[in-house]
Amino acid sequence: MGSSGIGSTAGCGIAGALASENPPNHIVAVLEALQFSTPSTHRLDHLVEKEWLQLLDWCDTRQLTLSLPNCCGPSLPADVRANILEKSKRYAIRFERLKSNLFEITGALHAAQLDFVLLKGLSHAPVMTPNALLRAQGDIDLWLRGPNVYKAQEVLQTLGYAFAAGSRSRHLGPMARPNNWRWRGDLFDPEMPISIELHYELWSSEAECIEVPQLEQFWARKIVRDFDGHKIHVLCDQDLLGFAALHLLLHLVHGDLPLQRAWEIARFLDIHTADERFWETWRITHCAELRRLETSIYYLVSRWFSCRLPQSVSDYAVNMTNGLRYWLDKFYLSPLSGQWRPNKREVWLHLALINNRRNKFKVLFRRLFPRTLPQTQQGVTSPALLVRHLQLITSRLARHVSTLIPTIFDGVRLLVLRRL
Repeated sequence: MGSSGIGSTAGCGIAGALASENPPNHIVAVLEALQFSTPSTHRLDHLVEKEWLQLLDWCDTRQLTLSLPNCCGPSLPADVRANILEKSKRYAIRFERLKSNLFEITGALHAAQLDFVLLKGLSHAPVMTPNALLRAQGDIDLWLRGPNVYKAQEVLQTLGYAFAAGSRSRHLGPMARPNNWRWRGDLFDPEMPISIELHYELWSSEAECIEVPQLEQFWARKIVRDFDGHKIHVLCDQDLLGFAALHLLLHLVHGDLPLQRAWEIARFLDIHTADERFWETWRITHCAELRRLETSIYYLVSRWFSCRLPQSVSDYAVNMTNGLRYWLDKFYLSPLSGQWRPNKREVWLHLALINNRRNKFKVLFRRLFPRTLPQTQQGVTSPALLVRHLQLITSRLARHVSTLIPTIFDGVRLLVLRRL
């Protein structure tokens, strides 16, 4: 890594790196089992029943549960294996519904002569994940360009879909078929409604204040894949990895950590480290600014999961700004430790990636003093779901209050060190 100034991925392991953060034993046990260079299930073998329950609950909400048998099967107690098997069976039913809905929609879009690209979900297997059934896909994401996104909306409406929530940057509001489903506390509920998100862009430079040029070129490089006899466009492998990195970055700068998605990226890096042709194509087709953002994510996941990094990525670290190098070296554990000890250090990662000073202040004020609350679906009447939403709002407010002063302190330190 040399002059990049970014610390080595080797050393005392993830447990040692997190020791000063007092991590819960069950979380460290999962992270150790997910390592690539030195995986260990020793800690899993010594968990007590209460810790296994905590582990399953934590993995459920981070979409890791279905992958556990592949990573640490022999260390799973019989009742835990049975628990995961039951969840896998329920998700398999939902997965068939997902595919059925997807093929119905793509057939209708093809009939309407609307070109589109399938994003995330099913398109990530086997390139990013060994089996689509391990990914716990939530909804269906399609990318269309220009006015075609609104034509696709009309096609969905003819199939019985209606808006289930308001629109956000990058895509129209999620659409789903009207239903009487009620939240029952089961993240693997096979009857959970399937929503569709129609994307009109892959990244919102306006919303995030981070410019990512040339993403439209992803469209020109799209390829055709066969899914159970259905021909569907997906991103080429370099762009698939790049979009996965951007999507993870988007979650991180907003204080979220979809850990299974991070592990997928680490797995790809570890498998393709020596694939010189892949990385040469990556260097040629992805512009410098995009590679800067991707490299930030690749370094993070390499330090979390001890995966190998290709030389092309390591070499590119020299193009990182001082502020970004400093954050990756000093605060790289913050997204992980934030899982049990809330922090908002992702704010400083976000600012380190913004080139315009005015936009830095805009994002800083927005993150320190948020004016919006998490949205719920329109027309929700389920008491259980409303209670869950209220709990989410309460936890968000508590997090903002408890992290405000420490976040400001970190920012002052960075300014003093001239790292921003």
